[in-house]
Amino acid sequence: MKSSNRLSTALALPLTAVMLSGCGLFGPETFEAGDRSIEVDVGDTFELKLPASPSMGQDWSIVDPGPDRATVRQEGGREEDFGGDSGVDGGGDGTQTFTFEAVAAGTTKIKMSYCVLGQCPDGDDRTATGSPGNDPAYFIYTVTVR
Repeated sequence: MKSSNRLSTALALPLTAVMLSGCGLFGPETFEAGDRSIEVDVGDTFELKLPASPSMGQDWSIVDPGPDRATVRQEGGREEDFGGDSGVDGGGDGTQTFTFEAVAAGTTKIKMSYCVLGQCPDGDDRTATGSPGNDPAYFIYTVTVR
């Protein structure tokens, strides 16, 4: 085999892996606000990517005590992306992303508090059934780890 063919072959596999990683095939599985039932395998990393508009004072947080750490563990802190369409940082729509690792088989709940304009559902039982809107509510995600 020519040396140029060997070099092409040697570079093909790593380059393919790099290109596919950009497609999300090697990254964490992403779930959104409407995905209230989440199924993952032990060892998987997954994200909750939730809509948040800073101009509307929308903010997400995990309600204590959080998910069962023997089943699911949060990885790092909340990541925010508030680029928006308006050209003004914080002026448009964005997301807040929470990353988790599935550590053992079982089922747990992740209860998220959705706040709007400084109003949070704390102290009451407003559990959302639809999409995030203009009212504060709790969003409950049931995570099953296989």
